[in-house]
Amino acid sequence: MTQAMPAAQAADGPRLAYLDNLRTFLTALVICHHSAISQGASGGWYYIVPPPEGSLAPVLLTMFAGVNQAFFMSLFFAVSAFFTPRSYDKKGPASYMKDRLARLGIPLVAYFFVLNPSVVYLVHRFTGRTQDGYFDFMLRRGIHETGTGPLWFVMTLLIFAALYTVLRLTASGSRNPTRARPLPTNRQVLGFVIGISLFTFVVRLWFPVGWAIIGMQLGYYPLYVCMYVFGVWACRYSWFEDLQPKQVSLWFRASLGLIALMPVLMVLGGALKGGTDVFMGGVSWQACAYAAWEPVLCVGISMKLLVLFRTRCNGENGVTRRMARSAYTAYILHPFFVVCGTYLVTHLPVDPLVRFVALCPLAVGTCFAVSNAVRQAPLLKRIL
Repeated sequence: MTQAMPAAQAADGPRLAYLDNLRTFLTALVICHHSAISQGASGGWYYIVPPPEGSLAPVLLTMFAGVNQAFFMSLFFAVSAFFTPRSYDKKGPASYMKDRLARLGIPLVAYFFVLNPSVVYLVHRFTGRTQDGYFDFMLRRGIHETGTGPLWFVMTLLIFAALYTVLRLTASGSRNPTRARPLPTNRQVLGFVIGISLFTFVVRLWFPVGWAIIGMQLGYYPLYVCMYVFGVWACRYSWFEDLQPKQVSLWFRASLGLIALMPVLMVLGGALKGGTDVFMGGVSWQACAYAAWEPVLCVGISMKLLVLFRTRCNGENGVTRRMARSAYTAYILHPFFVVCGTYLVTHLPVDPLVRFVALCPLAVGTCFAVSNAVRQAPLLKRIL
């Protein structure tokens, strides 16, 4: 997501098909993540259908969403940051920020004032909370339903771009690295995991997961910031290309081990009886365990996906090319498709887990198909 997912292309180099494909995969995973919440996973979303008593859907879908949350947005930030230095070097600070304001700021404002209230309107109609027509609803209540929704990510990228520009303008020395910086060793990665775990635990004493300002959950931001910095360094020092299977395998196995322990942690931590709030922050062993669990998964799964897509998914065809170029638009529009898809599957006489399995391909497929058409509209081509 090169600053909100434009085409994965270095500013002065060839397209990187594996990052295009990885970006498409992560966008689809975002859609599935929100689909899981709609069917009972822990988390906030526009339209949630309460699961029936006795269903395993809340537990299993919460595990799915928890694993996603540990890595997918952090990896998005790393991939976004990977293209930042070259884009800045090519355009210069003024043109770079002008481009960021256009490609990030315009969709953010449009979503905040128009698209977010429109999604809320759909939910109100689907749940019988309003009989108003769309324009009546927007005139009467639209201003009260503004919000960033999932575009908190786009807003954060805009903030990070501004901070990067300020740092580059105030930093001394050449724009290019004067010496090589080798890929972090396993010992350094372990130090990072321990350090970010402690920092995250402390941050969540004041800003527990779920507490947000303008849609930004600050309890997740320690890892987001670090992965963004990692992405900038990965560009400068070719770290994505230097990742080796041996190191990746070690951390991926560690992440799989912690995923396997997730049900045990949830049971011992009382999640099945009292919910997951105790894991989200505060002085408790559950909050400490969650803060330590996330960075291991982030490191292990992110490494694995980068190497997997670099070695196995580094080509493109007509379909994957269109999906990659539509990924940013799909990210912006996906709430409409998840909400409408949720409404369509709500009355199926099956368990929410089955609805989730049906909803994911429905929402992903229709979202990318429509996004591919929308992004080609004359007024939107330069932004999307």
